[in-house]
Amino acid sequence: MSSWLSSTNAKEIGTLYLIFALFSGMLGTAFSVLIRIELSSPGVQFLQGDHQLFNVIITAHAFLMSAPFHCPVLKETFGRF
Repeated sequence: MSSWLSSTNAKEIGTLYLIFALFSGMLGTAFSVLIRIELSSPGVQFLQGDHQLFNVIITAHAFLMSAPFHCPVLKETFGRF
């Protein structure tokens, strides 16, 4: 495992980027599902009225889907292959 994490082979680095991007994408999708559950009907549904947590989930979703998901998939993974 440590030899793969410290590798200089471009294809192994691209694979690690892809694994990291898939993990970030799944976490961002889970945040998106939470947002959609909360906004599915008027009033409080899932987050028990914690508006600060709702704001944090929206911000985390935006960060996870833009920086670690889209950038590594488009630039790093396919560029290294």
